[in-house]
Order: sequence, then structure tokens, then C-alpha cells
Amino acid sequence: MAKQLTPFGLEVKKRLLDLGLNQKEFCKENDIPMNRLSEVLYGDRLAKKYREKIAKLLDIRMTA
Repeated sequence: MAKQLTPFGLEVKKRLLDLGLNQKEFCKENDIPMNRLSEVLYGDRLAKKYREKIAKLLDIRMTA
């Protein structure tokens, strides 16, 4: 069974598409480890520090 994105993960993915960025570019430009982004998108790990940073960089609301 494939993992599902969290609601926050879906928002991040949409925003990256809107900005014309892929995950690798976004991570490299903002000093975010790729594995940490994946953990946040799929809810594997809270990673609050990175979650807040991602939300701020992409100008999206934090969700539970």
C-alpha cells in the first residue's frame, strides 16, 4: 500500500507546483534535507522545526 500525503503535505506539493519547483530544488535552495521533507509530507515524523520553516517559505498555513 502506498503512503498518503498529509493535508499539510498536499498543500506543500500544490504550492511547489504553483511556484514551478520540484522537491529537490526546494530542499537545496532552502537547506532542508530531502528525507526530512519527505517525513513531513507523509507524517512519518513531526519535525516541527522543518515543518514551520517549510510553511513560512511557501507562505502556507500550518495544519494539525
